[in-house]
Amino acid sequence: MPRIRRLIYIPLTILLTSSVPVQAQDMPASLQAGLGLLGGFPSGGFGNNITNPGIGISGHIGYRFPQSPVILGLDMSYMIYGHESRNERFSTTIPDVSVRVVTDNNILMTNLFLRLQPREGPFRPYIDGLFGFHYLFTQTSIRNIPDPFSDDIASSINFSDVAFTYGGSVGFMIEVYDGRSERTQFNRSVRTVSIDFRLRYLDGAEASYLNRGDVLRQSGQTALNISRSETNIITVFVGASVEF
Repeated sequence: MPRIRRLIYIPLTILLTSSVPVQAQDMPASLQAGLGLLGGFPSGGFGNNITNPGIGISGHIGYRFPQSPVILGLDMSYMIYGHESRNERFSTTIPDVSVRVVTDNNILMTNLFLRLQPREGPFRPYIDGLFGFHYLFTQTSIRNIPDPFSDDIASSINFSDVAFTYGGSVGFMIEVYDGRSERTQFNRSVRTVSIDFRLRYLDGAEASYLNRGDVLRQSGQTALNISRSETNIITVFVGASVEF
């Protein structure tokens, strides 16, 4: 809890002092959506087992209440924290065809969030409170060697688990486009476009998971080297946000 309080108290002060008063009739409901790149850094016991950072994408959509700095929404992030690939013969009966075997360690993070953010201004800091879950899964796929981005020929989930999470974010948006002056009753175009920077901490419950190299293969059989710990993670996000 002390870590989350530190994440919230300082930006909350900035948030409240930077809000720009707006007349009530100029504060209708709106939608906010964003998408960008995500970097993840496992923390605590999770970080002891997963020493390399992860990379992925993150997106959110939220509803901003009228006459309010409050946004309620859904955030979904997908991150790969381990990757292996190797070439193998397609089968013992087809030795003249080779395929690429890819194993990825993944986290799908799904969270409801409550955001406080000023409605106006070129610089708009914000804070989030979140709760949701991590879905951790390791998947092995077979792909064509000439085209590593082709559709999978076959795939299988080697192992998966779920952990409930809660946490907080601090961030800020820098407005790069203001289209509010062009909006009319019949023209509901984009209000604003902003660059979005965010730091987030999620406290994850205990879960079991695999690390890179934990799918062991020997004599035509597989074995799993399973780790278990809390699934705390720090993420850094850079992307774009649009308000309608």
